Amino acid sequence: MLTLFVLLLLLSCQQQQQEQQPLPPLLEVGQRQLTLQQFEREMKNTYPDISGLTDSEQLLLQGQLLKQLIERELILGEASRLNVQLTPDELDAAMAEVRGGYSKEEFTKVLAQTDNTPESWIAALKLHLLTTKVSAAALVSQVQVSDKETESYYKNHREEFRRPVEIRARQMLFKTRAEAVKILKLLKSGGDFASLARKYSQSPDRENGGALGYFSAGQLPIEFDKVLFKLPVRQVSDPVESPYGFHLFLVERKRKAGLRPYAAVKDEIVAKLYQQKEEVAFHLWLENLKKTTVTRINWELLQPESKK
Repeated sequence: MLTLFVLLLLLSCQQQQQEQQPLPPLLEVGQRQLTLQQFEREMKNTYPDISGLTDSEQLLLQGQLLKQLIERELILGEASRLNVQLTPDELDAAMAEVRGGYSKEEFTKVLAQTDNTPESWIAALKLHLLTTKVSAAALVSQVQVSDKETESYYKNHREEFRRPVEIRARQMLFKTRAEAVKILKLLKSGGDFASLARKYSQSPDRENGGALGYFSAGQLPIEFDKVLFKLPVRQVSDPVESPYGFHLFLVERKRKAGLRPYAAVKDEIVAKLYQQKEEVAFHLWLENLKKTTVTRINWELLQPESKK
């Protein structure tokens, strides 16, 4: 009787040990591992509800996600090897840039409308920024753009660098026509447009003296274009009505249509060619990593019967 009790106890302990023993990793990429539980969380974030799909359809989506995760783990592994890190300041700056004029609360609502959570968005942004830094560190010596290449691009793509007629102008905005007419009289008496704009204009650009910068036809509302592109340089317009109120415009300079000189666009060409080369080099680099890094997927863990 005692022997049977001891045997049952031993069997029970052995069962508990087996239950406590962690499952083998679902995914191994070099030294990095991903458990089934981690993968299931990734699936839920990426595909919130796939319950209506067949087993084969679910397996197809799982395979697609695993492919993405392999690439992610390769990049994170290289980031660790190259000691590439993302600083809090870099992340904060990128988050602010993406959010633009939205507050945190407004942006969270926008994410919710696209079935994204702040956490998943931040994770994706972190990976994007880290990928950019890893790419720059790994490929810095492989991606170069020569003067000969930029000159050749300019020569063969001249139409890209033709500019339309452009004007540089300033504006003031008032609630009523009477206010606009009052300031127009001051301008005709010799008042400085920028100074009066800072003092009286109700437009957000008042701090810059109403400066609108350079622009071409079609970039501003049509009622503005009709006035601005006919207005002689250094002449102030009559009040122009819009849904915002009444505007006064001053055209400071007109720039004729023509081909932008090579010196003015060289940096743009360098940036464009560099980005093109970097994308090609990055994909080749990533494919090479896939070939040289041992990757294992435990497909059995994804089978429906293994989850029961």
